Amino acid sequence: MKLESKAKQYTDALFNLAEKSKCEKEVKDSIVLVNSVIKESSEFRAFLLSKRISASDKTKVVQEGFGKKCHPIVCELIGIASEENLIKLFQLIEKLYSMKYADVMNYVKVTAHVSDDLDQEEQTELKSSLDSILGKTSELNVQTNPDLLGGIKLRIGNKFLDASIQNHLDKMRQTLLDA
Repeated sequence: MKLESKAKQYTDALFNLAEKSKCEKEVKDSIVLVNSVIKESSEFRAFLLSKRISASDKTKVVQEGFGKKCHPIVCELIGIASEENLIKLFQLIEKLYSMKYADVMNYVKVTAHVSDDLDQEEQTELKSSLDSILGKTSELNVQTNPDLLGGIKLRIGNKFLDASIQNHLDKMRQTLLDA
């Protein structure tokens, strides 16, 4: 069986378990955490790929190493899937789980680039406006970009919206040049 289809099966099983346990976000965050450690640590990659370490020992070590930061369901998955190419499998699972989570939970990631820092009240107001306009729950990440003259640039999922002053000036310039 191909790795992609196995990743889909594992993702579906993970999500169903997480849904029953009402811990979908914790499982998503745990998958992201494990993947980030896999990318950063060659020792951890070697540990996961080792054939000398049993699946149950891998599960125990991961549970002890990550502690409460990693959900037990994800730790168990490492033991269950240890015969696979775990590195690529976990990358695929992260991608598929994030997509399924966003779809089922009606959730979207939003990154806002602004010229000045927004206080907590302004961030809350922006988030509630985005939630009502998009009809989804948004996870807002605000980044300050001092190069912006003013306005805002938004990345909503994979879409980019540019409502910056620089963009408006560029459009006005182009309109004048075309005239």
